[in-house]
Amino acid sequence: MPTKSDNTTVSLRVALVGATPEDKLELLQAALFDRHGALVARAQLKLSQEGAELNARGQLKAAPEQLQSGRLVIAPAVDVGGGETPDRRVLEKQLGGYTVPVQLDPREPRLDVKIPRPYWEPWPRLCICWIRGRLVKRVALPDGQVLDLPVCHARVTVCEVDRWWLILERLPSRELLRLRDDLLDLIEFVPPLPEPEPDPFPHALDGLLLRQQAPRPDTVRASKASDAQFRGAVTGLRAGSAALLRADLLAHLDVLRPYFCWLPWLEPWFVYTKQCFGPVATDEQGRFSFLYVHDCFDRDQPDIYVSAEQFLGGSWTTIHAPPVRCHTIWNYHCGDEITVVVTDPRAQPCIPDVPTEPPPGVDRWVMPMAIGATWIRGTAASGASPDGWVRPDGKTSYGTYLHAPFGGTLGFRQQHALSIPNVGANGQYYYRWSFRRGTTGAFTRMLDPVSRTYVRDVPGPGVQFPAVQLGPLPGELFRFKPALFSPADWSVPTAGDPLGTQYYWPVDNSIGDLYAARWTTPGAANAAAAPGLADDYQVKLEVFDSLGNLVMPGPATFSFVVPESFVGDTLLTRQAAPSELDGAGFVFTVYVDNSRCTANIQAPSLSSGVDVDDCGFLRYGAGTSLTLAFDALHPHNHATYSFSLTRGALAVPAAGAGGEVGAASSGAYTSAGNGEFSHAFPVGVLLGPVPGHPGSCANAAFAATLDLDAKATDGTTRLSQYDAGFVRAFALAEE
Repeated sequence: MPTKSDNTTVSLRVALVGATPEDKLELLQAALFDRHGALVARAQLKLSQEGAELNARGQLKAAPEQLQSGRLVIAPAVDVGGGETPDRRVLEKQLGGYTVPVQLDPREPRLDVKIPRPYWEPWPRLCICWIRGRLVKRVALPDGQVLDLPVCHARVTVCEVDRWWLILERLPSRELLRLRDDLLDLIEFVPPLPEPEPDPFPHALDGLLLRQQAPRPDTVRASKASDAQFRGAVTGLRAGSAALLRADLLAHLDVLRPYFCWLPWLEPWFVYTKQCFGPVATDEQGRFSFLYVHDCFDRDQPDIYVSAEQFLGGSWTTIHAPPVRCHTIWNYHCGDEITVVVTDPRAQPCIPDVPTEPPPGVDRWVMPMAIGATWIRGTAASGASPDGWVRPDGKTSYGTYLHAPFGGTLGFRQQHALSIPNVGANGQYYYRWSFRRGTTGAFTRMLDPVSRTYVRDVPGPGVQFPAVQLGPLPGELFRFKPALFSPADWSVPTAGDPLGTQYYWPVDNSIGDLYAARWTTPGAANAAAAPGLADDYQVKLEVFDSLGNLVMPGPATFSFVVPESFVGDTLLTRQAAPSELDGAGFVFTVYVDNSRCTANIQAPSLSSGVDVDDCGFLRYGAGTSLTLAFDALHPHNHATYSFSLTRGALAVPAAGAGGEVGAASSGAYTSAGNGEFSHAFPVGVLLGPVPGHPGSCANAAFAATLDLDAKATDGTTRLSQYDAGFVRAFALAEE
């Protein structure tokens, strides 16, 4: 690839033939595409009047070989918003761009383009609107939670619908009278406002369909106030002439429009008065966007209707095409995201994994992603590790806990390309996780069962959530989960299911099916053995074909990729380094320590050597000091502690301490680094004033409290069951 210094600067002049001083056009854009249709250079062109001509000038920078054969597109420079860049199809078709072939002599890098007036005359009047939306299927879980599952890889058609007032103006007199009669019939019982999907009708006084994702409680049914408005508007319709009736309908349009949904005979007037574009594809999150170009002098906001298809059973099948009169988003605000709820039971939602960007050129990949919620960096990662990531040394830092080990039962998360699983020679069909202590010796396989929940969507309100098992299967292997669920792939019997039953994967992190493997780490179930089992462990992930043969990573098979960083919510990755491969498997380090904490507060002692008397007091004299000592112990110092002293109901800050159990000192206390802390306090410090309370005591009762927090984590939560604590009371009194 050429470097920036290799690029050639091309001077570009565009003459707009036939321009006059009245033509208001300030900017154009020039886009250069290579012979494969890829964008190689783009620039804005500033227009200026030069004598009798209107010219646009600017510069393009591209590699010399890209200038030998390509296409230059000149189009109006419109604000697309959100940093979006129109592609060649948008520039040429929707913005009316002017295209010329380019064969440039690098020795004279200059382009002169003349565009006749008929081609550029519409440009000053063009404005654009990004229409954004999300296609979802709404599913109720057993706990009552409602989820919007994305419908990905569908085709969405976006239509701009004529405004109601245009439709009413076109209605013949006979249809106008029919509309009035039908509205009069409706007030006999004033039906509730219809509740169509994707967006419920709002209160009739709102006048507009709801554009937001979540319906408001007052948008579902008509209230008494809207009933009154509706009755008044209908009874006030004049039938003396079509012109008067039309004027009345237009005057009360905001109140009447929601009730037009009850009149199906109006539908053809919408079907034949809408302009449709697309289709455009939905992504893995069910999102779609479309560039709508319109005349800038049309100040009315676009009215948007959406339909959708999905590839089911070998053909594109319509899954969303509701009535236009009920499902148009009136006065759509450009850039807002529309939530389009598909109710067709055939629609198959997709699994929204963590958005992942593989390295350039890597199409088929497997990623060891995380231990619980802690992202895996790999042993070849460079630079400092952020909190919440598995460091190259196998530890992690999170919250206030630094250099923490792992313990308990670890759940390993992985992701893979949509093209996996696949069959055939060197296909990627199975996986296996294993571990070993240190860096030598045999690996032990992780064989805890792993299942995935799928949705059995029976026609009607019933939804069931059965499960299939990924493994372990023969050969102690586990299946990769495919992008779409098919009962036949898992030998799920369907012969007895009602006609129209649908099967699909739900959202993983909602059901709880997160983990590809589980490992109960050494010492988790044996407190006595845990300290001796604390060590570095290697964890390994391997891939197998459909016959159970180990697959070597490589250009012809697949690549292991490793999380590297986040940009927004997108996970950027790198290709695994050779040092991270052991045979055909990817290996990384996890430091495991299931050791428990031990806490003890020793009996306070006076420097005078006087012990506790029969009444439980430590009786002190002048110049006496009191030694406080406590043991905050962890076999490998993977814990923090907090020590406090309370006199009556008041804290004594001078006697408090906290930090790492292996620290040499904290507050007034010192230690040999073994967690045994102590300090001798003059009795007057403990009995004297404390912040906010200037008084002193001659006699007082105390409570000393020691809390130890084990740092060990399972990747999601701290293992608080390994904590320890101790409380000791004592009293000081004058001799």
